[in-house]
Amino acid sequence: MRKGFFCICFFVTLHPVFSRANSNDTSITAFLLSRISQLQAKGNNAVLPGLFYSYISAKEKYRDEKPDENIFYNGLVSYTLRDIKPAFSGAAKKTTDSILQMALPVFDNFKNTSGRNTFNFWRTDTSFEFPYTWWIKMLRGNVTLPDDLDDTSLGLLALNAPKSTAESVHALMSNFINDSQHDLRNGLYYFKNYPAYSVWFGKNFPVVIDACVLTNILSFVQEYNLNWNTADSASLQLILRIIREKDYIKDPLQVSPYYGKASIFLYNLARLMSIKKIPQLEAIKIDLITEAAKELVQSSNIMERIILSTAILKWGYIPPKIDLPGRGEMKHTIEENDFSFFIGNIPSYLPPAIRNRLLDKNAGLFYHYCPAYNTVLLLEYITLSNNAGK
Repeated sequence: MRKGFFCICFFVTLHPVFSRANSNDTSITAFLLSRISQLQAKGNNAVLPGLFYSYISAKEKYRDEKPDENIFYNGLVSYTLRDIKPAFSGAAKKTTDSILQMALPVFDNFKNTSGRNTFNFWRTDTSFEFPYTWWIKMLRGNVTLPDDLDDTSLGLLALNAPKSTAESVHALMSNFINDSQHDLRNGLYYFKNYPAYSVWFGKNFPVVIDACVLTNILSFVQEYNLNWNTADSASLQLILRIIREKDYIKDPLQVSPYYGKASIFLYNLARLMSIKKIPQLEAIKIDLITEAAKELVQSSNIMERIILSTAILKWGYIPPKIDLPGRGEMKHTIEENDFSFFIGNIPSYLPPAIRNRLLDKNAGLFYHYCPAYNTVLLLEYITLSNNAGK
């Protein structure tokens, strides 16, 4: 790991993250893994056993009144745990394996009903009622969403699916792109010029492009060492244009309607770049680190600071120290944090006239929270920090 200074209109000193008071790596890891396990459904209520509890809020404020059964957070938790597990001790690895053994079978409940190796955000094995709000049905009637490329990419990575499965799904993905045959519903004026991936697998569904989803798809491609196709290259070129124009900072909800934050884009981008070098992104890495450092200094939210610090660590630098909460403060400060990692953006796939009216009133946005994933993000940060410079 590198140490030094970034000059970004101010100086951010780079140094090791934790004081010696926080150096008991094994104890911290064991505690956080225990919390993750406790936040996983065990079959004693209406939530599927193995799912990580998650909730929907109509405002960007954590609430647990409306539980939600989705596979998105199981994908993120499992993929991230798989990634950092090699750094754990033997006991921590066993706990991680136990969590994964419960988390992975649940994917079958979200798999395409025809047996295709794609996944839906919500369950496919039971009748479905759209969980957001009653007025959606007035606009769309019987609301159903197709499988999506984001949950499919994360799901196959979480499941550690065979490469042959990854190759066949990758070939399928190339049929769901921004082209003249489909209606592009979102994005900035230049999005139309890039035959990048859509979020959705639906044949008759409008195209929606999300930059964070593109990074997840490319992470899937890189992890499996798949041959790049035209859609992969177009997606990378669009990501580069978004970075060059700094639109992920200026208009993050247009660039990434389902994530909607510059910090998440930078985190996802750093994860992609940590898998295998992509020369076009490596050429601008210092610029990305500088932007992450700016966002880090400006943010007062500890979860946002954690993911930005993790991004900097993945890029090979050591960020400034974060004052972490004590164990007794974990639930309120980390698990029930108001920082939402995913947005249910109803206007994103509605016709432009309706979409713009809703967004002008900040209507139709629903925020998804997952206490276990917040804890995993903290665990990832601590694990990378403790290994920095080794």
